[in-house]
Amino acid sequence: MIDHKLERQVVLLKILAKGCKKHPAYRAIRKATERCEECVVIWQARVELNEIETN
Repeated sequence: MIDHKLERQVVLLKILAKGCKKHPAYRAIRKATERCEECVVIWQARVELNEIETN
């Protein structure tokens, strides 16, 4: 049986690892400025990953 929580973590980590093509230095340490949609997706992945890890 596959753990869905673990599967979701893998997806989120892939998003973080891929990063932003326009802003390669952005690592989701601080909230995205919301001017770049790709950076916003990365930030949301970071937030969701943090929520999963704390639960």
